[in-house]
Amino acid sequence: MKLPICSFDAKTGVLCPKCEEKLAKGIISKTDVEVSMKLVKLASDHPSLDKITLKRAIDLGDAMVLVLGSGDLARLREERGLYSALRKTLGKRVWAVEEDASDRRMLEDLVYPAKIASMNIIWLPDGTKLTKAVIPGRRTERFPVDLDQVERIFKVVKGVDLKIEFERT
Repeated sequence: MKLPICSFDAKTGVLCPKCEEKLAKGIISKTDVEVSMKLVKLASDHPSLDKITLKRAIDLGDAMVLVLGSGDLARLREERGLYSALRKTLGKRVWAVEEDASDRRMLEDLVYPAKIASMNIIWLPDGTKLTKAVIPGRRTERFPVDLDQVERIFKVVKGVDLKIEFERT
């Protein structure tokens, strides 16, 4: 497993001078350190975690976003029960995205199992831009994803304002 901190530091719970310096300079965050330590402990029960790369962790208060390396999201989804183990270990709802994914692919990963019908950039009169995504069909009460949370995650990870709508109302 590749982590923002040394694997030895993650196992022992004590940061080496190099990782301590990264933390002081703001290259890594306290959340990165805490999540790295918890993931190393969880990896003993879930060996598929040893194959992933954690780029950074973002704490949103009521949720945790794990930004992973390329191809790691599929590895995370392979093992049944891993998301619930992550939720239990981290104490929050867990969202996982890949760092180098395109905007469309990241959004599809966030609203999974739903699909994205279209994605457009809207230029507003004040010069800002907004990305609008359309999900086919209509919204039901049983829709499995909190779209407000998805919009917030997209803004934090990609720095893009997002508006999600359904094809039919």
